[in-house]
Amino acid sequence: MRAGGLLATGMAVATATAGPARAASPTAGMPLLSWHAALANRRWAPAVVAVLGSSSSEGVGATGPGRGYVPVLAENLRDGFPVSGAGAGGGDNYVAAWGTPRWWPVTMRGDGVRSKTAGWGLKAVDLVAAGQSLTLTFTGTSVRVWYSAVPAGGTFSVAIDGAPAGAAVDTAGAGDAATWRSGLLAPGRHTIVVTGEGGGTVRVHGFAVFDGDEERGVQVYNGGHGGRTSGDFVKGATAWAPRLRSMQPHLVILQLGVNDWRIGVPAAALKKNLQKIIATVRASTATEPSFVVYGPPRVGADRRVQDFAHYTEAWREVAAEDTGGPGGGSGVAWFDLAARQLSPSSDNRLGLYCDDLVHMTDRGAAFTADALTALIRP
Repeated sequence: MRAGGLLATGMAVATATAGPARAASPTAGMPLLSWHAALANRRWAPAVVAVLGSSSSEGVGATGPGRGYVPVLAENLRDGFPVSGAGAGGGDNYVAAWGTPRWWPVTMRGDGVRSKTAGWGLKAVDLVAAGQSLTLTFTGTSVRVWYSAVPAGGTFSVAIDGAPAGAAVDTAGAGDAATWRSGLLAPGRHTIVVTGEGGGTVRVHGFAVFDGDEERGVQVYNGGHGGRTSGDFVKGATAWAPRLRSMQPHLVILQLGVNDWRIGVPAAALKKNLQKIIATVRASTATEPSFVVYGPPRVGADRRVQDFAHYTEAWREVAAEDTGGPGGGSGVAWFDLAARQLSPSSDNRLGLYCDDLVHMTDRGAAFTADALTALIRP
Protein backbone atom coordinates (compact mmCIF):
# COMPACT_ATOMS: atom_id res chain seq x y z
CA MET A 1 0.00 0.00 0.00
CA ARG A 2 1.35 3.39 -0.92
CA ALA A 3 2.70 5.84 1.65
CA GLY A 4 0.08 8.03 3.26
CA GLY A 5 -2.57 5.31 3.05
CA LEU A 6 -4.31 3.29 5.72
CA LEU A 7 -2.74 0.15 7.08
CA ALA A 8 -4.88 -2.96 7.36
CA THR A 9 -5.35 -2.11 11.03
CA GLY A 10 -6.93 1.22 10.11
CA MET A 11 -3.95 3.25 11.43
CA ALA A 12 -2.76 6.23 9.41
CA VAL A 13 0.90 6.51 8.52
CA ALA A 14 2.96 9.54 7.59
CA THR A 15 3.51 10.46 3.97
CA ALA A 16 6.99 9.82 2.60
CA THR A 17 8.27 11.04 -0.75
CA ALA A 18 10.97 9.26 -2.73
CA GLY A 19 12.59 10.60 -5.90
CA PRO A 20 11.69 13.76 -7.79
CA ALA A 21 8.27 15.25 -7.13
CA ARG A 22 5.73 14.77 -9.89
CA ALA A 23 4.35 18.00 -11.36
CA ALA A 24 0.81 18.62 -10.24
CA SER A 25 -1.93 18.32 -12.86
CA PRO A 26 -3.39 21.70 -13.84
CA THR A 27 -6.80 20.28 -12.86
CA ALA A 28 -5.61 18.55 -9.67
CA GLY A 29 -7.65 20.94 -7.55
CA MET A 30 -10.80 20.63 -9.66
CA PRO A 31 -12.50 17.37 -8.63
CA LEU A 32 -15.96 18.75 -9.48
CA LEU A 33 -15.05 20.10 -12.91
CA SER A 34 -17.13 17.55 -14.85
CA TRP A 35 -20.17 18.29 -12.70
CA HIS A 36 -19.73 22.05 -13.01
CA ALA A 37 -19.51 21.76 -16.80
CA ALA A 38 -22.73 19.72 -16.89
CA LEU A 39 -24.45 22.21 -14.61
CA ALA A 40 -23.46 25.04 -16.95
CA ASN A 41 -25.09 23.06 -19.78
CA ARG A 42 -28.37 22.50 -17.87
CA ARG A 43 -30.29 24.84 -20.20
CA TRP A 44 -29.81 22.40 -23.07
CA ALA A 45 -29.31 19.00 -21.43
CA PRO A 46 -29.93 17.39 -18.02
CA ALA A 47 -27.36 17.90 -15.26
CA VAL A 48 -27.69 14.59 -13.42
CA VAL A 49 -26.90 13.68 -9.81
CA ALA A 50 -26.95 10.04 -8.68
CA VAL A 51 -26.84 9.06 -4.99
CA LEU A 52 -25.79 5.73 -3.49
CA GLY A 53 -26.13 5.56 0.27
CA SER A 54 -27.73 4.07 3.33
CA SER A 55 -30.67 5.15 5.51
CA SER A 56 -29.70 8.83 5.68
CA SER A 57 -29.94 9.03 1.88
CA GLU A 58 -33.15 7.02 1.92
CA GLY A 59 -34.68 9.59 4.27
CA VAL A 60 -35.05 7.62 7.50
CA GLY A 61 -35.62 10.11 10.33
CA ALA A 62 -37.49 12.66 8.19
CA THR A 63 -41.17 13.21 8.92
CA GLY A 64 -42.33 12.90 5.33
CA PRO A 65 -41.44 12.72 1.64
CA GLY A 66 -39.37 15.60 0.36
CA ARG A 67 -37.70 16.20 3.75
CA GLY A 68 -34.63 13.99 3.53
CA TYR A 69 -31.34 15.55 2.49
CA VAL A 70 -31.51 14.20 -1.08
CA PRO A 71 -34.82 15.84 -2.10
CA VAL A 72 -33.83 19.07 -0.31
CA LEU A 73 -30.55 19.02 -2.24
CA ALA A 74 -32.54 18.67 -5.48
CA GLU A 75 -34.70 21.62 -4.44
CA ASN A 76 -31.61 23.71 -3.60
CA LEU A 77 -29.98 22.98 -6.96
CA ARG A 78 -33.09 23.73 -8.97
CA ASP A 79 -33.70 26.97 -7.09
CA GLY A 80 -30.07 28.03 -7.34
CA PHE A 81 -29.57 26.98 -10.95
CA PRO A 82 -32.93 27.41 -12.70
CA VAL A 83 -33.75 26.96 -16.35
CA SER A 84 -35.69 29.82 -17.91
CA GLY A 85 -38.98 29.33 -19.68
CA ALA A 86 -41.98 27.18 -19.01
CA GLY A 87 -41.55 23.50 -18.43
CA ALA A 88 -38.09 23.43 -16.87
CA GLY A 89 -37.12 20.02 -15.51
CA GLY A 90 -38.28 18.90 -12.08
CA GLY A 91 -40.04 16.02 -10.37
CA ASP A 92 -38.99 13.33 -7.92
CA ASN A 93 -36.89 11.68 -10.67
CA TYR A 94 -36.66 8.36 -8.85
CA VAL A 95 -38.87 6.60 -6.34
CA ALA A 96 -37.87 3.02 -5.54
CA ALA A 97 -40.60 0.41 -5.57
CA TRP A 98 -40.12 -0.01 -1.82
CA GLY A 99 -38.37 1.77 0.99
CA THR A 100 -37.94 1.81 4.76
CA PRO A 101 -39.62 5.06 5.94
CA ARG A 102 -43.24 4.54 6.94
CA TRP A 103 -44.29 7.41 4.66
CA TRP A 104 -42.76 5.86 1.55
CA PRO A 105 -45.03 6.90 -1.35
CA VAL A 106 -45.28 3.54 -3.13
CA THR A 107 -47.98 1.18 -1.87
CA MET A 108 -48.04 -2.53 -2.61
CA ARG A 109 -51.15 -4.70 -2.97
CA GLY A 110 -50.75 -8.40 -2.53
CA ASP A 111 -47.75 -10.37 -1.37
CA GLY A 112 -45.05 -9.02 -3.63
CA VAL A 113 -41.52 -9.96 -2.61
CA ARG A 114 -38.94 -7.31 -1.78
CA SER A 115 -35.59 -7.92 -3.48
CA LYS A 116 -32.22 -6.54 -2.32
CA THR A 117 -30.40 -7.90 -5.35
CA ALA A 118 -31.74 -5.71 -8.15
CA GLY A 119 -32.26 -2.10 -9.07
CA TRP A 120 -30.76 1.29 -8.28
CA GLY A 121 -29.97 1.31 -4.57
CA LEU A 122 -30.38 -2.51 -4.51
CA LYS A 123 -34.14 -2.24 -4.12
CA ALA A 124 -36.84 -3.88 -6.22
CA VAL A 125 -40.18 -5.64 -5.82
CA ASP A 126 -41.06 -8.95 -7.45
CA LEU A 127 -44.73 -9.30 -8.40
CA VAL A 128 -45.05 -13.07 -8.33
CA ALA A 129 -48.78 -13.59 -8.91
CA ALA A 130 -51.55 -12.10 -11.00
CA GLY A 131 -53.21 -9.10 -9.36
CA GLN A 132 -50.26 -7.99 -7.25
CA SER A 133 -49.59 -4.31 -7.87
CA LEU A 134 -47.58 -1.19 -7.04
CA THR A 135 -49.16 2.27 -6.86
CA LEU A 136 -47.55 5.72 -6.88
CA THR A 137 -49.28 9.09 -6.82
CA PHE A 138 -47.03 11.85 -8.14
CA THR A 139 -46.96 15.37 -9.49
CA GLY A 140 -45.48 15.51 -12.97
CA THR A 141 -45.80 15.44 -16.72
CA SER A 142 -44.33 12.00 -17.41
CA VAL A 143 -43.30 8.84 -15.61
CA ARG A 144 -41.18 5.82 -16.39
CA VAL A 145 -41.24 2.33 -14.89
CA TRP A 146 -37.81 0.80 -14.38
CA TYR A 147 -37.82 -3.01 -14.44
CA SER A 148 -35.70 -5.99 -15.39
CA ALA A 149 -36.16 -9.54 -16.56
CA VAL A 150 -35.98 -12.63 -14.38
CA PRO A 151 -36.05 -16.28 -15.48
CA ALA A 152 -39.58 -17.17 -16.57
CA GLY A 153 -40.47 -13.49 -16.49
CA GLY A 154 -44.13 -12.53 -16.62
CA THR A 155 -46.10 -9.57 -17.96
CA PHE A 156 -47.43 -6.42 -16.36
CA SER A 157 -50.01 -3.81 -17.22
CA VAL A 158 -49.93 -0.09 -16.50
CA ALA A 159 -52.84 2.18 -15.67
CA ILE A 160 -52.60 5.95 -15.22
CA ASP A 161 -55.44 7.77 -13.49
CA GLY A 162 -57.57 4.65 -13.78
CA ALA A 163 -57.20 4.17 -17.54
CA PRO A 164 -55.05 1.54 -19.29
CA ALA A 165 -51.79 3.00 -20.60
CA GLY A 166 -50.96 0.84 -23.58
CA ALA A 167 -50.58 -2.88 -24.07
CA ALA A 168 -49.32 -5.26 -21.41
CA VAL A 169 -45.52 -5.47 -21.18
CA ASP A 170 -43.77 -8.82 -21.55
CA THR A 171 -40.61 -8.79 -19.41
CA ALA A 172 -39.07 -11.94 -20.88
CA GLY A 173 -35.70 -11.05 -22.35
CA ALA A 174 -36.05 -7.44 -21.24
CA GLY A 175 -32.49 -7.11 -19.96
CA ASP A 176 -31.20 -5.68 -16.69
CA ALA A 177 -32.17 -2.02 -17.21
CA ALA A 178 -35.48 -1.99 -19.07
CA THR A 179 -37.80 1.03 -19.09
CA TRP A 180 -41.49 1.63 -19.81
CA ARG A 181 -42.38 5.26 -20.70
CA SER A 182 -45.72 7.00 -20.26
CA GLY A 183 -45.30 9.76 -22.80
CA LEU A 184 -46.48 13.29 -22.08
CA LEU A 185 -49.11 13.77 -19.36
CA ALA A 186 -51.13 16.85 -18.44
CA PRO A 187 -49.38 18.87 -15.70
CA GLY A 188 -50.61 18.03 -12.20
CA ARG A 189 -51.28 15.04 -9.96
CA HIS A 190 -51.45 11.54 -11.39
CA THR A 191 -51.60 7.98 -10.12
CA ILE A 192 -49.80 5.10 -11.80
CA VAL A 193 -50.55 1.45 -11.03
CA VAL A 194 -48.33 -1.42 -12.21
CA THR A 195 -50.08 -4.80 -11.97
CA GLY A 196 -48.65 -8.25 -12.53
CA GLU A 197 -50.63 -10.24 -15.06
CA GLY A 198 -49.32 -13.67 -14.08
CA GLY A 199 -47.35 -16.20 -16.05
CA GLY A 200 -44.12 -15.52 -14.16
CA THR A 201 -42.34 -12.97 -12.01
CA VAL A 202 -42.30 -9.24 -12.79
CA ARG A 203 -39.36 -7.39 -11.19
CA VAL A 204 -40.04 -3.66 -10.78
CA HIS A 205 -37.21 -1.41 -9.60
CA GLY A 206 -39.16 1.83 -9.24
CA PHE A 207 -40.49 4.94 -10.94
CA ALA A 208 -38.64 7.81 -12.64
CA VAL A 209 -40.83 10.91 -12.43
CA PHE A 210 -40.41 14.15 -14.38
CA ASP A 211 -42.24 17.43 -14.02
CA GLY A 212 -41.48 19.42 -17.13
CA ASP A 213 -38.93 19.00 -19.90
CA GLU A 214 -37.03 15.73 -19.43
CA GLU A 215 -34.15 17.05 -21.53
CA ARG A 216 -33.20 20.09 -19.40
CA GLY A 217 -32.53 21.12 -15.82
CA VAL A 218 -31.26 19.27 -12.75
CA GLN A 219 -32.20 15.64 -12.14
CA VAL A 220 -31.46 13.75 -8.91
CA TYR A 221 -31.77 9.95 -8.61
CA ASN A 222 -31.86 8.68 -5.03
CA GLY A 223 -30.37 5.22 -4.48
CA GLY A 224 -30.46 5.27 -0.68
CA HIS A 225 -31.08 1.94 1.07
CA GLY A 226 -31.23 1.65 4.85
CA GLY A 227 -28.71 -0.70 6.44
CA ARG A 228 -26.52 -1.13 3.36
CA THR A 229 -22.74 -1.10 3.61
CA SER A 230 -20.05 -0.28 1.08
CA GLY A 231 -19.47 -4.01 0.77
CA ASP A 232 -23.12 -4.57 -0.18
CA PHE A 233 -22.74 -2.19 -3.11
CA VAL A 234 -19.48 -3.80 -4.19
CA LYS A 235 -21.04 -7.27 -4.12
CA GLY A 236 -24.22 -6.04 -5.81
CA ALA A 237 -22.55 -3.99 -8.55
CA THR A 238 -24.03 -6.08 -11.35
CA ALA A 239 -27.49 -5.21 -10.00
CA TRP A 240 -27.22 -1.40 -9.65
CA ALA A 241 -24.54 -0.46 -12.20
CA PRO A 242 -26.66 -1.18 -15.31
CA ARG A 243 -29.08 1.56 -14.20
CA LEU A 244 -26.35 4.13 -14.73
CA ARG A 245 -27.18 3.81 -18.43
CA SER A 246 -30.65 5.15 -17.67
CA MET A 247 -29.33 8.14 -15.68
CA GLN A 248 -25.96 9.03 -17.24
CA PRO A 249 -24.88 10.94 -14.11
CA HIS A 250 -22.49 13.87 -13.98
CA LEU A 251 -22.12 13.77 -10.19
CA VAL A 252 -22.26 10.67 -7.97
CA ILE A 253 -22.63 11.11 -4.20
CA LEU A 254 -21.48 8.17 -2.06
CA GLN A 255 -22.96 8.32 1.46
CA LEU A 256 -21.49 5.07 2.72
CA GLY A 257 -19.44 4.01 5.73
CA VAL A 258 -21.42 4.47 8.94
CA ASN A 259 -22.96 1.01 8.72
CA ASP A 260 -19.52 -0.44 7.95
CA TRP A 261 -18.16 1.18 11.11
CA ARG A 262 -21.09 -0.02 13.20
CA ILE A 263 -20.37 -3.66 12.31
CA GLY A 264 -16.59 -3.38 12.61
CA VAL A 265 -15.45 -3.30 8.99
CA PRO A 266 -11.81 -2.08 8.93
CA ALA A 267 -11.35 1.45 7.63
CA ALA A 268 -8.91 0.16 5.01
CA ALA A 269 -11.64 -2.13 3.66
CA LEU A 270 -14.09 0.77 3.44
CA LYS A 271 -11.52 2.73 1.46
CA LYS A 272 -11.00 -0.12 -1.01
CA ASN A 273 -14.75 -0.62 -1.38
CA LEU A 274 -15.36 3.04 -2.18
CA GLN A 275 -12.56 2.95 -4.74
CA LYS A 276 -14.14 -0.14 -6.34
CA ILE A 277 -17.55 1.55 -6.49
CA ILE A 278 -16.00 4.62 -8.13
CA ALA A 279 -14.24 2.41 -10.67
CA THR A 280 -17.50 0.58 -11.41
CA VAL A 281 -19.33 3.84 -12.04
CA ARG A 282 -16.60 5.09 -14.35
CA ALA A 283 -16.65 1.84 -16.31
CA SER A 284 -20.45 1.99 -16.64
CA THR A 285 -20.92 5.58 -17.83
CA ALA A 286 -19.86 7.78 -20.71
CA THR A 287 -20.16 11.04 -18.77
CA GLU A 288 -16.86 11.01 -16.83
CA PRO A 289 -18.74 11.98 -13.66
CA SER A 290 -17.42 13.78 -10.62
CA PHE A 291 -17.81 12.14 -7.20
CA VAL A 292 -18.46 13.28 -3.66
CA VAL A 293 -17.47 11.05 -0.74
CA TYR A 294 -19.73 11.94 2.20
CA GLY A 295 -18.03 11.84 5.62
CA PRO A 296 -20.40 12.47 8.56
CA PRO A 297 -19.57 13.19 12.20
CA ARG A 298 -19.49 10.23 14.56
CA VAL A 299 -23.05 9.12 15.23
CA GLY A 300 -24.49 6.91 17.98
CA ALA A 301 -23.61 7.03 21.65
CA ASP A 302 -22.08 3.55 21.86
CA ARG A 303 -18.38 2.72 21.83
CA ARG A 304 -16.71 0.84 19.00
CA VAL A 305 -13.44 -1.05 18.86
CA GLN A 306 -12.31 0.95 15.85
CA ASP A 307 -12.00 4.68 16.36
CA PHE A 308 -14.21 6.69 14.03
CA ALA A 309 -11.24 8.93 13.16
CA HIS A 310 -9.84 6.12 11.00
CA TYR A 311 -13.01 6.28 8.89
CA THR A 312 -12.65 10.04 8.52
CA GLU A 313 -9.13 9.44 7.25
CA ALA A 314 -10.37 6.78 4.82
CA TRP A 315 -12.95 9.14 3.29
CA ARG A 316 -10.33 11.87 2.98
CA GLU A 317 -7.80 9.55 1.36
CA VAL A 318 -10.26 8.29 -1.26
CA ALA A 319 -10.60 11.88 -2.47
CA ALA A 320 -6.94 12.84 -2.09
CA GLU A 321 -5.50 9.79 -3.84
CA ASP A 322 -7.86 9.56 -6.81
CA THR A 323 -6.30 10.13 -10.24
CA GLY A 324 -9.32 9.49 -12.46
CA GLY A 325 -10.49 13.07 -12.76
CA PRO A 326 -9.86 15.66 -15.46
CA GLY A 327 -6.22 15.89 -16.49
CA GLY A 328 -5.24 12.99 -14.25
CA GLY A 329 -6.13 14.83 -11.06
CA SER A 330 -8.69 13.76 -8.50
CA GLY A 331 -12.27 13.46 -9.63
CA VAL A 332 -13.47 12.96 -6.06
CA ALA A 333 -14.38 15.67 -3.55
CA TRP A 334 -14.61 15.00 0.19
CA PHE A 335 -17.73 16.27 1.94
CA ASP A 336 -16.48 16.68 5.51
CA LEU A 337 -19.78 17.19 7.34
CA ALA A 338 -17.97 16.64 10.64
CA ALA A 339 -16.18 19.96 10.09
CA ARG A 340 -19.53 21.75 9.96
CA GLN A 341 -21.42 20.30 12.93
CA LEU A 342 -20.87 18.64 16.29
CA SER A 343 -21.07 14.91 16.74
CA PRO A 344 -24.61 14.09 17.87
CA SER A 345 -23.17 11.62 20.39
CA SER A 346 -21.54 14.55 22.21
CA ASP A 347 -24.00 17.41 21.62
CA ASN A 348 -27.39 17.31 19.88
CA ARG A 349 -28.90 20.43 21.43
CA LEU A 350 -29.60 21.92 18.01
CA GLY A 351 -31.78 18.92 17.15
CA LEU A 352 -30.01 17.95 13.95
CA TYR A 353 -30.37 14.24 14.76
CA CYS A 354 -33.19 12.06 16.00
CA ASP A 355 -33.24 10.52 19.46
CA ASP A 356 -31.29 7.53 18.15
CA LEU A 357 -28.38 9.93 17.47
CA VAL A 358 -27.94 8.27 14.07
CA HIS A 359 -30.61 9.53 11.69
CA MET A 360 -31.21 13.14 10.77
CA THR A 361 -34.28 15.16 11.66
CA ASP A 362 -35.92 17.41 9.07
CA ARG A 363 -33.71 20.22 10.32
CA GLY A 364 -30.59 18.08 10.17
CA ALA A 365 -31.38 16.87 6.65
CA ALA A 366 -31.88 20.45 5.45
CA PHE A 367 -28.65 21.49 7.20
CA THR A 368 -26.80 18.70 5.40
CA ALA A 369 -28.36 19.52 2.05
CA ASP A 370 -27.39 23.19 2.44
CA ALA A 371 -23.80 22.27 3.34
CA LEU A 372 -23.59 19.85 0.44
CA THR A 373 -24.99 22.48 -1.91
CA ALA A 374 -22.28 24.89 -0.80
CA LEU A 375 -19.63 22.28 -1.58
CA ILE A 376 -20.79 21.32 -5.08
CA ARG A 377 -21.89 24.68 -6.45
CA PRO A 378 -19.42 26.35 -8.86
